[in-house]
Amino acid sequence: MSTASRTAPLVAILSYVGSLAACVLAWDLVVRLGLVDRSLLPLPGDVAVELVTLMGTASFRTDLEQTVIRSMLGLLLGTSIAVPLGATMALSRHVRGFFEPIVKVTYTLPKTSLIPLFILWFGIGTVTNVLAVMLSTLLPVLVYTYHGVEGVPRVLVWSGRAMGTGPVGILFRIQLPAALPAILIGVRVALGFSFVVAIAAEMIASSYGIGKLIFMYGENGAYVPMFAAVTAIVIVAATIDFLFARVSAYALRWSDTYSAQR
Repeated sequence: MSTASRTAPLVAILSYVGSLAACVLAWDLVVRLGLVDRSLLPLPGDVAVELVTLMGTASFRTDLEQTVIRSMLGLLLGTSIAVPLGATMALSRHVRGFFEPIVKVTYTLPKTSLIPLFILWFGIGTVTNVLAVMLSTLLPVLVYTYHGVEGVPRVLVWSGRAMGTGPVGILFRIQLPAALPAILIGVRVALGFSFVVAIAAEMIASSYGIGKLIFMYGENGAYVPMFAAVTAIVIVAATIDFLFARVSAYALRWSDTYSAQR
């Protein structure tokens, strides 16, 4: 293994932390220079102290945990539907012809606009939140899966057939592995959507969760704890995104896509 390969994870971590630190520094300067009223945008230090205090309370940790669970559950459900459906659409023009108009219409629809409808059908609670996340994450994974499977070089499929591999074997041994880089990119895109929609759904359709806390703090003018709650979910989401990216990069170290991004 080359020196560059060994130091790549460290460089990635330093780059990630450095960009976040630059954002925090800019935030601090904007407030200290008086460009924004401190009552509306508190100092990062004040937010950090409040975050430590909130993390010491069981109720806040429970709210944070529930938001993460809803995000991950919705992402898991969306992905479990999107991958087989996207692959089937790529392989069958009849399936593609049926679902493509539905996908196009649904893709342009703001998913949060469906939350009131979900409340009407399923009430306020976890089911509504998870369904909103599932719908928002399903589409990007489906699109990336579709293009990933469709873009598999035909020569690979022909070679598999020439060696006597059946349709199922070609799908699982050739097409899906070759499409995996695109699928994982779609999952990472959907990962960001999962937290955004989970927070928005909790503001409207939940009695607990970080989204509900952010809404309540903002409504009551408690901006320091509001920013602390936002910071908490940002840290969690950024950490999960970073870990997913590193695991994906390791799993795809054999692919041209990974090599081009190193």
